[in-house]
Amino acid sequence: MTESGKTTLAKQLARTYKAKQVGVLVLDPLFDNWECDRQLNDANEFLQVYWASRSCMVFIDESGDAIGRYEKAMIQTATRGRHWGHSNHYITQRANSVALTVRDQCSHLFLFASGFEDCKTHAKEWNQPELIQAANFEKGEYFHTTRFGQLTRNKLF
Repeated sequence: MTESGKTTLAKQLARTYKAKQVGVLVLDPLFDNWECDRQLNDANEFLQVYWASRSCMVFIDESGDAIGRYEKAMIQTATRGRHWGHSNHYITQRANSVALTVRDQCSHLFLFASGFEDCKTHAKEWNQPELIQAANFEKGEYFHTTRFGQLTRNKLF
């Protein structure tokens, strides 16, 4: 859901990586203010920089839009990007706005307040039935889990 805390958490993660001198690359169509090495709002230019870079923490805000419009190229960021050393963060409001292939490549999930159907999708795909509870979260509450790890409930603000 909008204004639940997704981009705020992503910006905090980006700032943490940047402070550790890890490269940070951002695609943000709204061109919001990020602490990063390179920020772009044009997906074509972003993809050129992405493939020319190595070992970056990558943030794709409003990723449902980017992946929908550039589906094949964005799927390749998910399936091949790790071979370039990239760690991708796809930020979106709806689970189904991001291709299943991309979702399947994700090793972490940060799930904020979401609609019930989106929560069901994540619960099924991550084999974590508790994720359905995110449908009742307040602003700033989220779950974090890894593919084979524990589920934690957190509060951003």
